Amino acid sequence: MINLSKVFLGMLLNLLVLLFWVSTGEAHAQKHYSSVSVNKNNGKTTITVKNGNKKSFSLEFEGDITLSDDDKDIKAISRGGYMEIKKSAFGNRRRIFMEPGTNGKLIKKYYVGGSEENFESEGRKWLAEILPEVLRSSTLGAKQRVNRFYKKGGSQAVLQEVGNMDSDHVKSTYIRLLLDKNPNNNDLTAILNVVGNDISSDHHKAQILKHKTKTFLSTDGTTAAYIEATGKISSDHHKAEVLKKSIRDGEISETRMKSLFAITENISSDHHKAQVLLTVLKNRPLNTENINVLIATSQSINSDHHKEQVLKAALASPQLSRSGYNVLLKSISTMSSDHHSANVFSAVLDKKLDGKSLTDVLQLVNRSMSSDHHKAQVLKKAVQKQDLDGGSLEALLSALKGMSSDTHQAEVFKQLAKKSFNSNQLINILAATRSMSSDHHQSISLMAYAQAVREMGDTVKEAYRNACGSISSELHYGRAIRAIQ
Repeated sequence: MINLSKVFLGMLLNLLVLLFWVSTGEAHAQKHYSSVSVNKNNGKTTITVKNGNKKSFSLEFEGDITLSDDDKDIKAISRGGYMEIKKSAFGNRRRIFMEPGTNGKLIKKYYVGGSEENFESEGRKWLAEILPEVLRSSTLGAKQRVNRFYKKGGSQAVLQEVGNMDSDHVKSTYIRLLLDKNPNNNDLTAILNVVGNDISSDHHKAQILKHKTKTFLSTDGTTAAYIEATGKISSDHHKAEVLKKSIRDGEISETRMKSLFAITENISSDHHKAQVLLTVLKNRPLNTENINVLIATSQSINSDHHKEQVLKAALASPQLSRSGYNVLLKSISTMSSDHHSANVFSAVLDKKLDGKSLTDVLQLVNRSMSSDHHKAQVLKKAVQKQDLDGGSLEALLSALKGMSSDTHQAEVFKQLAKKSFNSNQLINILAATRSMSSDHHQSISLMAYAQAVREMGDTVKEAYRNACGSISSELHYGRAIRAIQ
């Protein structure tokens, strides 16, 4: 008997828990609609609001609909128009149909199931109950209602009504209508707080933020609220679109640009992140600090292709300082593709660099690039475009000696031979050829310097002969020696 009682109590407890969740779930479902679909065709608008898989109600109308001031009745419908509201709940189907009559008054019909009932006794009561729900779940009468609420209590009254809505589509419509009334800065901040905190859909968040970008960015305070709301967009696509429009349309202060870059860094998509940074570089000048922040933000781009695009664009900025240049080199060092890093190095070498900067570049080339082909491309570009002093020449020779391909080393040595060097520099270059294992490539590299060596003193000639000493082939040794005789 005791065991049966325990079983019964356990079953009763489970039943109560189940009933609790069902009841709370229904209450929650009644408050939050999962979807609102709108279809417009040849002047007719159909709006269907669904709660899960269960239809909540549908609305169909044509023409201009005029609401009563308490939102519980329809005052007028334009000629040729009509309105129909249908709702099904727990097997109970109700419907109201309205159209203009010949005497100017509306014809209103009320149906329960398939039978018409008296509108004045029951239909009017049901319309007063269902219409506020319809209005808060659709855009029917949105402009009229916004005008009425705004006239009565300003932006706060409209936002209060927005707080009673569940559909982000409807909220977005009301807020955009409110923005068209040019609210003051305090109201703009309040609107942006609603956008960031009360609208779930990234699409509708972005739709509002792009609606009046210049207005939102007119003051430092509203700009801060705008950037904060943008940061609450989860979708990389929508977040990037809002940021790009704000950059193109607004005058964001240099102080607020830091916040914009912080949001950009949180974008997961390399494509969208790069597009935002490129839009900044294309559309506005940056101070030295912010160009540094932009380049630092590029370090979080995983795609070397997109990182290359941003770094090459940043190189064109006149505000790029020595510190920014160092940040840029650090960003290059995070690239894994020698092809893309070589393209950025090439763009760097198109600029005239001082000795220290050139040395930094060549040292990074030596450390970060494993492909002899791409490394040779960069080193030849450095020889062609830059003036090599003691430190930068040493860095270049160190990078050369680190290459395993004698073919690519020889290409660089021959390019280097086209420049003029003093005796000490030439001695260092000749000594560097000893790192080559191919007698053929070492001999042709040395022979490229033969004319310059012949014009130098005995010390340089002795350095040339010493370099030839590492050639084991008599044929190649003889050719190299004869070149200076």
